[in-house]
Amino acid sequence: MRWRPRGLRSQITAAIAALVTVVVALAGLVIVARIDHRDRTDVDRQLAARAQKVRQDADKLLGQGDHEDDHAEGDEGRDDYGGLLAGSQSLVRLLSDGKVIAQRGDSPPTALPLPDRDGYRTIEADGETWRSLTGPLNPAGDRLEVLQDVDSIERRLADNTALVAAVTALAALAAAAGVWTTTRILLQPLQRLRTGALAVSADTTAPQLPEVTHPQEVADLSRALNTMLDQLRTSMESTRRFTADAGHELRTPLTSLGVTIEALQRNPDLPAPQRARALAAMSNEHHRITGLLTGLQTLARGDAHALPDRTPVALDVLLEEAVTHAVRRHPTVTYRLTADTPATVNGWPAGLRTAIDNLLDNAALHGRPDGNVDVRLTRAEGEVRISVSDDGPGIPPDQRQTMKERFTRGPRTRATGSGLGLALVEQQAHLHQGTFHLAQSPAGGLRATIKVPSAGPV
Repeated sequence: MRWRPRGLRSQITAAIAALVTVVVALAGLVIVARIDHRDRTDVDRQLAARAQKVRQDADKLLGQGDHEDDHAEGDEGRDDYGGLLAGSQSLVRLLSDGKVIAQRGDSPPTALPLPDRDGYRTIEADGETWRSLTGPLNPAGDRLEVLQDVDSIERRLADNTALVAAVTALAALAAAAGVWTTTRILLQPLQRLRTGALAVSADTTAPQLPEVTHPQEVADLSRALNTMLDQLRTSMESTRRFTADAGHELRTPLTSLGVTIEALQRNPDLPAPQRARALAAMSNEHHRITGLLTGLQTLARGDAHALPDRTPVALDVLLEEAVTHAVRRHPTVTYRLTADTPATVNGWPAGLRTAIDNLLDNAALHGRPDGNVDVRLTRAEGEVRISVSDDGPGIPPDQRQTMKERFTRGPRTRATGSGLGLALVEQQAHLHQGTFHLAQSPAGGLRATIKVPSAGPV
């Protein structure tokens, strides 16, 4: 099983240390190789120059044979054979018919093998390394071989390689120590986020993660996480509110429905008129429960922003359909629709239709019996306005804001309802970046106006 650092800090440190090791090692080896190549090229160049000079002294070398120590005492330091003094670690050999007929220079303890071809070659003998250049000497077929001991070059190569290894190890250690210290500082914002995330609680209402300003990537992560937590908190609060509202508001109609059912069960011989009234009451409670659940579900979905993508909505067409259906629901009410121009907004057709239906039903139920409802669609200054006016008793100015709250019903209302209609309208207006206002209508009743930004040209 391969070992791999678990922590981000350890992984960054290991990765950078490995990268520095590879880079420094490669760079060092390239430099060492270049130096070694230069040294060996210089040796080959010196061998070629020495061979050229020795050819000029070949007759002297042939005359003295292979006696290296017959210098006169006063001749030490003289150079009669191309710099081939004793101690120069160089050797010259004259070859004829596969035999050495003369040589001059430093001879190794072990005899060097004879060359089998002309040109450069490297020879290993008794732990020493020699570089050799062989070439023809004269038309008679004699050959000249010039050799140079290159142990110093080999030692330099080994020393340079060891130096590169040491520098690479030191560079890797220095890089690891530097990265380990630096990442501790750079990862502090992430550590703060981690600490904040461990402290996240479902009951926390304030921002739960610290605001990070740098580096930019961590700052973006901080904002994204806080946005996600806000959405989760909103969704949770919406769920709690839905549960609490449903439990509170459904208790009364369900109790009433249960009492009526028990009464019918205990009195199977109940007269027909009383049974009809009981069934009608049960039907009303059923409709009330259904409407209440639908309204609560719509409010909860809006609170949690669980909404589909926005699409262009033709309000004039949507309003005409809504008025047509409202006439069927309230046949005794007269609806008058005025839509001077087409209007389009970006939003959710279902949500806008819910808001419009609630305004139309509210005007019919709480306005004057068999009264008139005026519906107008206008555009001005980049916004679309939908106003619904009735000729009923209206709402006093000091109660209009209160009537927008959930489960609020007017003291003089004569119609049953859940008290969620105006709350739904205001929520949809806000979700569409608009506003919702209540005022007195020209006929003395209530005028409800929704204003939302227009998507089309004014």
